[in-house]
Amino acid sequence: PPTESQILVFTVLFACVSTLPKVSKIDDVATVSTLSTPLFDDVISTRTLGWIRISIATIFFLATSYRMATRGYIMRQNYLKQSKLRTIPINLDGMRSNVMFTAWSWNLLTVSFALNGIIALLSDSASSDTIFHAIFHHRYALRAALIMFEVAAPTSMLVSVVVKYALWPQSMKGPNGSSGLRRPVALMQHNANIIASVMEVAVLGKIPVRLSEIPFAPMWGILYIFFTWFITHRLVDSGEPQFVYFFFDTTLGPKVNCMVLLSLMTVQAVFFFLFTAIDDILLHIEGGLYFNLFVTAVVGLFSCRFRD
Repeated sequence: PPTESQILVFTVLFACVSTLPKVSKIDDVATVSTLSTPLFDDVISTRTLGWIRISIATIFFLATSYRMATRGYIMRQNYLKQSKLRTIPINLDGMRSNVMFTAWSWNLLTVSFALNGIIALLSDSASSDTIFHAIFHHRYALRAALIMFEVAAPTSMLVSVVVKYALWPQSMKGPNGSSGLRRPVALMQHNANIIASVMEVAVLGKIPVRLSEIPFAPMWGILYIFFTWFITHRLVDSGEPQFVYFFFDTTLGPKVNCMVLLSLMTVQAVFFFLFTAIDDILLHIEGGLYFNLFVTAVVGLFSCRFRD
């Protein structure tokens, strides 16, 4: 990557690390009570909440396993006209199917639902001194459960919106059209992710998405940028540079590359803010179960896409 891009990314990373909230502030919210209390406890019990989360995580995990076990697809990237790269078929079989940012966000959301589900189930058990309680109710596990959801939920909205309004139209101009995005697992990954995330804050539990944790969002994006740079020459056998997202193309020049990276990190923070706003609106309006279901449907209508 251009030197200018590296300087930019490390500068933003330093700024994010410098503005991280104090651990005590995270611990104020990362409690067993917060992570395991149903939003509508007259409709959903703590045990039911736990099993719903576990079920979502299981479905997501099975979708990932199916994607990795079955034959993947050959990506032929549709680079911009000013790019210096030639399009080389990229085999996305097996573990390679996880190189997309969509898969990263999906996997993080899967682990988040699984961990928060286990925490809820254990909080409803008769005993509280088992090895499982010691592990999953430990303060490090509680912090991880909170932060993972706070990063995964807004990122799921970002993924869905970018796929619907940017990647899908761009892919239709390529040789394979939108066939890769219309695969069953792909449709799940950029549609079910946002529905599950909004359902968690609107219908299921009380996990907050707080603005004070916003630095974690760009940091997740920066981690993926580092990964993208790492695999640039490892996607095809010839070792020629290739990118799974056309806008990461470093041959477009330092200026364009820096603008793209800065925009992406900014957009990640913006979507964190948007998801926080949705969470806060639902919390303060207290419109009830049916109103929250309506909001979930509206967000899904805005974010999801299933066909050309």
